[in-house]
Amino acid sequence: MRFLVTLTLSYALAAPGPVWTPQALPMVLKTGETLTNKPLPATMPGGLAIFDFDCDGQLDLFFTNGGDFPSGRKLRPDHANRLFRNLGAMRFADVTTSAGLSGTDYSFGATAGDFDADGHTDLLVSGLHGVTLYRNRGNGTFADVTRQAGLAADTRWAAAAAWFDKDNDGDLDLVVIHYVAWDANTERKCIVDGKPDFCHPRHYAATTHSLYENQGKGVFADVSEAAGFNAHPGKGMSVALADFDGDGFTDLFIPNDRVFNQLFLSRNQGKRFEESAFAWGVAAPLDGNPPSSMGTDAQDFDHDGRPDIIYSALRDETFPLYRNTGSSFEEVTAPTRLNVLSRLMAGWGILFSDLDNDGEQDILVARSDALSVSGGRGQAAKEPPSWFRQIDGRFENGSGWEALPRAMWRGAAAADLNKDGCLDVVLTALEASPKILRNPCTGPARWLAVDVQTPGARIRVGNSQWRFVSSASGYSSSIVAPQHFGLGDEKSTDVEVIWPGGATKLLKTVPVNRIIQVPRP
Repeated sequence: MRFLVTLTLSYALAAPGPVWTPQALPMVLKTGETLTNKPLPATMPGGLAIFDFDCDGQLDLFFTNGGDFPSGRKLRPDHANRLFRNLGAMRFADVTTSAGLSGTDYSFGATAGDFDADGHTDLLVSGLHGVTLYRNRGNGTFADVTRQAGLAADTRWAAAAAWFDKDNDGDLDLVVIHYVAWDANTERKCIVDGKPDFCHPRHYAATTHSLYENQGKGVFADVSEAAGFNAHPGKGMSVALADFDGDGFTDLFIPNDRVFNQLFLSRNQGKRFEESAFAWGVAAPLDGNPPSSMGTDAQDFDHDGRPDIIYSALRDETFPLYRNTGSSFEEVTAPTRLNVLSRLMAGWGILFSDLDNDGEQDILVARSDALSVSGGRGQAAKEPPSWFRQIDGRFENGSGWEALPRAMWRGAAAADLNKDGCLDVVLTALEASPKILRNPCTGPARWLAVDVQTPGARIRVGNSQWRFVSSASGYSSSIVAPQHFGLGDEKSTDVEVIWPGGATKLLKTVPVNRIIQVPRP
């Protein structure tokens, strides 16, 4: 009881601010859960993707959706994944059917990227029975090319995926993150505080992740064994990609559920990956206990040019934050006050975003418990989302979020959906409609958005702001959008882009409050 009072007071002391009004979209994220049947996958959906599918300059929204059990398939129209076309002025139209993206498998995550380099962003959906690859035809429709691409053989539960150029050869390769070995025919029945609920992950076997190399002509080859992935099983829930060790090749951080996290560092020019989580200090927090690691993100929050790592977890586990020193990671959850802020919280989607344009990377979290809202501990399962605002390397509760609703929040993403110069927030929640939180954008701070869509590219704005382009963000989600930089009162700034392979471009004295496109040399 003492802890509950402390939590209430911490929110009461937050200064009131401009209202972030939720705007609901016309769909419901279906889980397939019932009062008596709690299959583990039912607590896991909610990934989303933000990308411009029709090249009209507006960012569109794709949401994954669940299905039915025990089949793990979409058996009703309301199980369909959804694509909403951005019409401008925060208006969206459901174009799922015409686009061909309804799907058939129980879905968890989405990752967007132009895998065939035709100028149109494609989409890969992670599902209970593997992945589905949709090629963007460029006419508003998508074609399912999973089998032709060589991605249909692996039917394991895919929780997330990401596009990246592992070998810097100019085309996008693919990593697929698997959660656990799950079978509807052998699913256990678990009781929590006298009621049916989701089982603990310890009851399920770990699995390995998959790495696919782009062979060109729309075909991929499974190189998981040669790359070293098959030697390291885990219970992955998401992935963060960046060049963590500064050798010019993209590495992968995978948060695992109640087993040690994994850090795969690229070796031999992307042909092999070395699991280095213990050596680099990110296998677990300082207490040595592997938490319920969920969503993750990698960006530079401390202005040293190196990608740092954050991931979400459940109550009493905090949201661990790691500063990249160049040769290892240092956990800084306590000195940044994130331990105090997040100790009594449970989180899923989490990402670095400058929501107030002050030039500091804030932290956005979609929160709720992993247990069922109708289970024995369901009364406390729903939580509000959180914005942790960064001030001088420490975090505090951001204003204007005090009245946001409690829900079973899962996916989270941030992008400027209405081109007003401020990042809006998109959230998903179980058995609820996705919500857009429109940024009130009341401050005078200036901004710049740099449109570089090559995963692995690094962007520097001014002397000390860096963003790392990635197709993965938060919990099983993806944002293919201009990289957003808050600039405070700056009227112009320099921009430098460094692409995988070393090509660079420097733009001097760029005017602010605009979107700029920087093509690869």
